[in-house]
Amino acid sequence: MQALLKARGPTRDSLNVDIAQKGLGVAPRDVRLYHGFGEPADAATGLTPIQQLEKMNHEFLLRSERVNELTAEFTRVLAELVAAEPCSEQGVGLCAWLATTMFRASTEAFMGRAVLEVVEGFAEDFWEFDRGFMNMLYGLPSWFMPKSYQARARLLDGMEKWHVMLRDKTKGIPDPNGGVGWDPLFGSRANRAKQQYFEARGLSLRGRASLDLGFIFGLSSNAIPAAGWMLMHILNPEGDKTLLGRVMEEVKTAKRKDGTVDISTLVSLPLLQSVFHEILRLYVDVWVTRELKDDLVLPLDDEKKQAFFKKSGIIVAPSSLGHLDEARWLDPPSDVFCAERFLKKHPETGKTVFTLDGTTGKFYPFGGGKSICPGRVFAKQEVLGSVAMLLLAFEFEVVGFVDEQGKSRNCFPTIRNTFSGAGVMPTDGDIKVKMRRRDIKI
Repeated sequence: MQALLKARGPTRDSLNVDIAQKGLGVAPRDVRLYHGFGEPADAATGLTPIQQLEKMNHEFLLRSERVNELTAEFTRVLAELVAAEPCSEQGVGLCAWLATTMFRASTEAFMGRAVLEVVEGFAEDFWEFDRGFMNMLYGLPSWFMPKSYQARARLLDGMEKWHVMLRDKTKGIPDPNGGVGWDPLFGSRANRAKQQYFEARGLSLRGRASLDLGFIFGLSSNAIPAAGWMLMHILNPEGDKTLLGRVMEEVKTAKRKDGTVDISTLVSLPLLQSVFHEILRLYVDVWVTRELKDDLVLPLDDEKKQAFFKKSGIIVAPSSLGHLDEARWLDPPSDVFCAERFLKKHPETGKTVFTLDGTTGKFYPFGGGKSICPGRVFAKQEVLGSVAMLLLAFEFEVVGFVDEQGKSRNCFPTIRNTFSGAGVMPTDGDIKVKMRRRDIKI
């Protein structure tokens, strides 16, 4: 895996095309324009289209000040939604509630408020589309899962309508590097930069809508389930009964005097980080896929043997093989959730610290190489911020476990029986909880 990620020749171009055309419904012309495979550098920028996309991701999704600005907008919207949420004494599905609430906050933070007003049934259709995305990518036809294809069509119609509205009511796309951090029509700097790229490349409105859907897919389909898995394990009545109290002790240290959460403190908390990474280990399956332009020789684990791969072949390396390797995760075993798995005592201070030491070669939750997830920094802040804000805002009483239809079951939810490879695996059920508001302002 490490050698494959470091190799310069292999690409994932064919996978990118399949994701766009099969998964998102992008027309071949728009796929070519968006990726610009093989095109020379632009005379004005000195960059190829691929290099322009990489620069855009670095500028607006990886730079600390941009990520922090984006996180601040997300937490602002989420705080408003949390404040307006009526407490439930009847019981709600925690992950189902997150799927609506976090989706709205993240979409508004990235894309602006207008898209949520224009696209009807946005969250409901998105999760139906999300459910069938991997089936679409594998080429299963619409008659096999009509609801997912219909949901995608409605989403694209609505987002194309949003693009028409933007074109008719504005004089252009606001400068992503300007003084305005967030715009209600165009949203974040990252989205404005993306829309400028679409315009410069001459993509159709339908193509823009499809690629915007892909952006939202990357934004929501991993972070929201990850937050759900975290909260379910923290609240699990059959798990470690001290975990919730210990997590609460940590997250309270990140609460400011005005009741808001300090994200920079939050992402440095050892137990919270360990729980987050344990969730990624247990529930992430990323298929690192590379297409070979030339013959390739890779070392095997012991480096005493080598594997030869022929030109034009495709290598698929599922991250879950390392994440769940029984020989590499011994105490406790690889299939057991352990909140403290990534904690250790500092040899000099004696304090408990978070560490990823010893995970080289067996832990790839965000993929790797040039195709490593560009939104990984924001995703961590989004997940940890959401978990902390909700724990500080509500007392949760677990009523029981339910399946995907909301029917009672006796066991903690597990992974849904579906295709893997896109990131965080979905749950096959939920925890039903009663929510009572704490006397802490968020």
